[in-house]
Amino acid sequence: MHNRDIQELLDHAQNEISSISEQSRDGTINKVALKNTLENLRSVLDYAAQDMQCKLKSLVKNRIPEKVYFPYGQRENHFKNSVKRNLPGLSEHMPSIYTMVQAMQPFKSCDPWLVDLCGLTNDAKHNNLNKTENRKSRIIFQGGMPLVEVGEGAQVSMTGTRVNGVLQDDVFIDPDGTTRIRPVSGQTLITENNRIHFQGKEIEVVPFLEACYKNLSKFVDDLAKELDHA
Repeated sequence: MHNRDIQELLDHAQNEISSISEQSRDGTINKVALKNTLENLRSVLDYAAQDMQCKLKSLVKNRIPEKVYFPYGQRENHFKNSVKRNLPGLSEHMPSIYTMVQAMQPFKSCDPWLVDLCGLTNDAKHNNLNKTENRKSRIIFQGGMPLVEVGEGAQVSMTGTRVNGVLQDDVFIDPDGTTRIRPVSGQTLITENNRIHFQGKEIEVVPFLEACYKNLSKFVDDLAKELDHA
């Protein structure tokens, strides 16, 4: 079993994600650290596949491949073919674990995080470091509450706004970023925010990594329990 190695990978990934999160606040991310984190998260999947492989070998008469990868697929037929290549017999001999793995797939969960993780890792490993882009925004607080997040190039005109019955300042933001505040309550605060995405994708880096870590942590805990009873 590789559970100890899996936990070490998860612990290291958690520390790296915290570091990347800190970097992102300044609008930059170390691309090598990002590559390593993606690869470590992907390794958790493949180590888990090896744990399933070990158990299957004791249950299945047919030959199980010596080198296996975690099965995934955007569509159900892709997923089933991946299972057949890597862990044949999984659905017949360990149906509860098959259901767990299937539940992670985008056609079941309606969340593409697993396919995105594998695709981004493959790109970084075989092609080039993952390119990122910083999408700056501003958050307008009034009356102590965040009311509006404004992206670059947006035009904003806020007049007559009330928070808890209190009339707030008028705020005007031009597409070039020029900001004017007409004082009324004096309770306006505008903060700048950096949201770093994978280039060309609607995937914000830090929330994505955090979601992958959370999903994987739960999966490997559940998997360990199921393997003990399989």
